[in-house]
Amino acid sequence: MLVFIHASKTGGTTVSHILRSSYGLRHCQVEPWHSKRADPPFSSHDLRRLRKLYPNLKSIAGHRVLGHVDLHGQATTFNYCTFIRHPLKRHASYYQFKVQERGSKEAFEKWVVQREWPRNRQTKTIAGVADVAEALRIIRAKNIFVGLAERFDESMVLLKALRADDLNISYRRVNVARSSALAQSLLSDERTRQMLVEANTADMELCDFVKHELYPTYQREYGPSLEADVERYRQTQKNNFNYWNLTLCRLKHYMLYKPMLYLHRRGVRVVDDDETSLREGND
Repeated sequence: MLVFIHASKTGGTTVSHILRSSYGLRHCQVEPWHSKRADPPFSSHDLRRLRKLYPNLKSIAGHRVLGHVDLHGQATTFNYCTFIRHPLKRHASYYQFKVQERGSKEAFEKWVVQREWPRNRQTKTIAGVADVAEALRIIRAKNIFVGLAERFDESMVLLKALRADDLNISYRRVNVARSSALAQSLLSDERTRQMLVEANTADMELCDFVKHELYPTYQREYGPSLEADVERYRQTQKNNFNYWNLTLCRLKHYMLYKPMLYLHRRGVRVVDDDETSLREGND
């Protein structure tokens, strides 16, 4: 099973669409059964419940799928992957998203200091804390493939070759900002850029390691044809998705999975992680 760990504003929405396009009914954008955002994150218990609805599950993705949370499944091999982005660009882009898409009026200077969640987000998505050593330990222990958002096409070619040879990696970018002017202004101003640096010291170290130490191992493992294969991929890919699979995935998500989550969160045990069939009614 391919497990995508989605850190915000790293190209992950496009990756999730690629998974939907590839696997259709066998993919799920997951949430913890108890709550969309509250702790604990997506767990093995959640996965066991999910399998009652998705018996042929091939891939999962979601913001609540975290690297430090172990997943267990009978006779299941988990192939973990994630993408990271230059930390200053990612953080500035996230603030821009809050302003453009969520209508936030909070001043950047206040937000970047007081909002803990976006700080060192990529390290915390993997390790649970802003601890680079722990993030690297988890990456090694779980053999997590870490792609680079700035080298997206090459990363997708590597992911397909090294972790998931049945991926359909034709895509078009989704969830792209209408304008990057706000993020660019934060990055070009010396004062606000320094605030971003101070908020992302762990992510800067993690990104540097991946870029200069880990990612080159993927390139070497792939072999000398990588550059030519990436160029061929750019020239021949359809620049789109399998919309039949996208539609089937969304239908199941909103007509089965989301209603089951809604009922479960209101105390109706519709899916039990220790039984083999759906149960209706109150426990």
